[in-house]
Formats: sequence, structure tokens, C-alpha cells
Amino acid sequence: AGARAWYGRTAALETFRLMEEWKAKGFETDAPVYKAALGILQAYRARIATVEDDNAERLEMITQIEGYLSETPADPAYATPLPATPAPAQAHEILRDLALSRRSTRNYTEQKVDMALIEEASRIAQLSPSACNRQPWKLHIYDDPDEIQAMLALQNGNSGFGHTVPMLGVMCADLGSFFDSSERIEPILDGGLFLMSFLLALQSQGLASCCLNWCVTPERDEEGHKRGNIPPEHKILTFLAIGHPAPEAIVPLSGRRPLDDTLCKH
Repeated sequence: AGARAWYGRTAALETFRLMEEWKAKGFETDAPVYKAALGILQAYRARIATVEDDNAERLEMITQIEGYLSETPADPAYATPLPATPAPAQAHEILRDLALSRRSTRNYTEQKVDMALIEEASRIAQLSPSACNRQPWKLHIYDDPDEIQAMLALQNGNSGFGHTVPMLGVMCADLGSFFDSSERIEPILDGGLFLMSFLLALQSQGLASCCLNWCVTPERDEEGHKRGNIPPEHKILTFLAIGHPAPEAIVPLSGRRPLDDTLCKH
């Protein structure tokens, strides 16, 4: 029990160092990432406080954690750990129906998209998993017609309907959230996890969407960043047309392959 109680000691010491660096650089201590660190340290303090010994280092660590908590009290919203939450009743049926109803839509009304709906969809998508909970997602949104058309002119899959797009999203991943080339897949993976949740959240609010691939040369990618005023470290993953579906809109069947083509049981 004693050895197990000290599990995480190295990580706790590194958290102390990072929190001191955070404060030294003048960052806000009410930022979510700092509050999350406090919540973790509070939980760690509660655990190591149950160890019955006179280990000076353990007692010093408790004192140090209490010092942080006295400076900035822990926010109950960041209390950890949390109990696992069971899925609500009918969750499977609701999710399946939602997935079945979502289709790439290429015909929209002129009705403007309420930004509140985009914000709500983004809140839901933020619950998606990401590597080490880094949440590198950056979703750039455009609703000015001229800006939308300038961006779509760089993408080769919107001819015939691009002029009807009332809102354009550009899904990105912040490369500054990653360390080196060993994590080269993570920006795409994390961005894709966010994007799929976002698509379903749009669908649940009556909004249609269509992902538009961003398979371009480095020169065109640079131009996309320039036209969209997107920082260079925000890697563009895909464009996304968003809008209210036109009453006469039709969507592709997009038949799916047999499950055996996808699921590989070992």
C-alpha cells in the first residue's frame, strides 16, 4: 500500500515545476489547464495523506500542494477522479438513428446559420478524446460570402454547389500541441475524432454538412492559410460546408461495405 501510494510522485513533482513556470510567465491561474492541475494535485494529496508514516518528503509534498491550494482554491468543477457514467436509456438507438440520418449534403437554403448552434456543436465535440487530453482542435468558421468563396476557390470538390454554402468551417489541428515526428499521426487522428462528433452534433440540431477534402500542394496550403488568416501552426485537415438543407436537397446513398471488410477479429 505504501509503495502504491507513492505511485505518481515523479509526475507530481513535474506538475509542480510546470505550475511554477506557468506563473513565472504571467499566465492566468484561472485558466482551465491550471485549474485541472490543481484538481489533480488535490486528489493526489488526499491519497498520500492516508499513508501512515513519517516520510519527510511525503509530508513536504502535502505541504507544497496545500500551498498551491491556498493561493488558488481548487474549483469543484475540476474535481477528480470521476465515477464512470453509464449511457442513458435508448442511447444506442438514438445514436444509430442520428448516424443514419447524417449524409453529406450539397444544397443549402439562404438562411444564415446561427453561431449559437455552432458553439453548442463545438462544446459537444470538445468531449472527444485526444492524445493526453491535449485538445489540439482549432475550428475556423467563416460566414462572410466573399471570404467563403475565396477559400472554396482553392478546393476542388465544391463545383455546382459551393455558391450555396452559407457557412464554411476549416478543421485544423494545432501542431504546437505535439512534440516531434513520432506523433505525426496524432494531429489527424485527434482532429478526426473532434470532426465526427461535430458533424453528429450539427445533425442533431437540424444543420446539414459536407466535408470537403484538402488534398493540395504546399503552395496552395500556404495560400489557404493566408486567405483564411489561419496561423501556420494550425494544420488544415479538411474544409466543411455547413448550412440548413434545402427542401429539395437530395443526398447520395453512399452504400457501406460488408462488415467483414472492416471488422478484423483476431
